[in-house]
Amino acid sequence: MALRSDNISTFIEIAQHLFRSTSLPGAGRNVAARVFERLRAPSDDEIRHGARYPACEWLDAALATVTAQSAEMGPVARAIKALEPQLGWSRRTSGSHGSPRYIEDHVHGMICGPGGAESRYDVQLGFSLMAPNTRYPDHSHPPEEAYVLLTPGEFRQQGGEWFDPGIGGGIHNAPHNVHAMRSGDTPFLAIWSLLT
Repeated sequence: MALRSDNISTFIEIAQHLFRSTSLPGAGRNVAARVFERLRAPSDDEIRHGARYPACEWLDAALATVTAQSAEMGPVARAIKALEPQLGWSRRTSGSHGSPRYIEDHVHGMICGPGGAESRYDVQLGFSLMAPNTRYPDHSHPPEEAYVLLTPGEFRQQGGEWFDPGIGGGIHNAPHNVHAMRSGDTPFLAIWSLLT
């Protein structure tokens, strides 16, 4: 049986609370509930994606923004910071309509999922981080997912208008739903849960 570190357990507990918020669409709460049900059982193949990317340098600034926005969000910022040495990092290198430097200006921190702090393949729980004034490319994928926004930022789905769900709010992406996100004048940070 795999063991789970206290830092991962703390993050899961905080994230689960955030994904239960009525500020999220019901479908987002539902997919997250299924993710957290699977996460009740630790699982780890101990494969870590340890490479860091340029956008990782924005993490502290993003976490400071999270803490400044709301005292309620402080625990999630502290939990991410505590996990930083264990995270698996990745970034997208394809998609349309991304800003010119989006590859260098974004990164994903994997907490539970392939190559993450708890490397597993049945779910993904992590976060997206972007430098200021970055537009993530339009993309889609088969798994459905939910996001919770921790800093100011905007989302776009199915070619519609950009919208800001607000701090603590979020979105649900159905399977194959085309979506994107973008930051404003401050770094962007959002946590996500995804069924694989």
